Amino acid sequence: MLARRLTQAGIEQFDAFLASLKEYPTADAPLELLTESGTSEPIEAEFEAEVCRFRSRLEIAEHLTRLLRKDTTTLRADAGFWCWLALYWFESLCPKVKDRWNPGERFRWLADLEDPRRTCRHLLAGPFQIYRAHRDDPRRAMSLLCGTPTQLGVLVPLIASRPSLVTCNAVVGVATRLYYDAAIGRNRPRLSGKSPGSPRRFADVLSQLDLTWDLHSLSIEQLLTLLPPEFDTFHRAHLKRQRPLIE
Repeated sequence: MLARRLTQAGIEQFDAFLASLKEYPTADAPLELLTESGTSEPIEAEFEAEVCRFRSRLEIAEHLTRLLRKDTTTLRADAGFWCWLALYWFESLCPKVKDRWNPGERFRWLADLEDPRRTCRHLLAGPFQIYRAHRDDPRRAMSLLCGTPTQLGVLVPLIASRPSLVTCNAVVGVATRLYYDAAIGRNRPRLSGKSPGSPRRFADVLSQLDLTWDLHSLSIEQLLTLLPPEFDTFHRAHLKRQRPLIE
C-alpha cells in the first residue's frame, strides 16, 4: 500500500477508536481510515508501506530510516504521517492480552511532535528520532533502542524526552555503557527506583553536571570519570577519576 497521511478528521477518528478500546477492547482497528479520502491524503514522497512485525525498537528505527531515506524534512515533521503509519501497523504492534487490545497511553500512537516528552513515547517517531540523532554509530544508543516495540523502559522518558540529552553523544553513550547488557541484548534488570547508580540518579547527576560542564564537548570516557562512585556498580572499568563533583 502506498503510504499516506491521516487528515485531522482521520487523527480524531483514530483517537476515538483508541478511547473506545477501554469499553470495547476487541474492536477491529479502523483500517478504512488509511485510504478514505476524508480521513487520509497522499504524501509527496511515494513509497510502499508493508505490514511488518518488529522485534525491537532498533528494528523499527532501521526500517523507518530506510523508508525515509529519500525524504528530507517533510515527513519527519508530519504528525499525520506518523499517525497513519501507527494505524497501518496497529495490529502488528499493539499488545494483546487474552485477545484484548492493550494499546497503553494514546501518545504511543498519536504523534505530538511539538512536545518532546510525548514524541519520545510514540512507538514509531520515538525510536526513529533517537536513531537519527546517532546514525553515525547507532550502537551508542542501544540502551534507548534495545527494548521490544512497546517497551520503552525507564531510560527513554528520562533521556529521550530532553533534546539536549538525547542528542548528546556522551550522555547516550554513557547510558548504554552503564545499563545495556550486550550479552543478553537488553538493559540490565532492576533499573527502576532511585537507588544509587540508577537511571533516575543518572538523570539527576546530569542536571547538576550540566550547570558547570558543556556535556556536548565531553567524550564518553570523560563523562564517565565525572560520575560519582555510586555508578561503579554498573561501570566496573577501573578508570582514573577526576575528583567527583557530586557526592
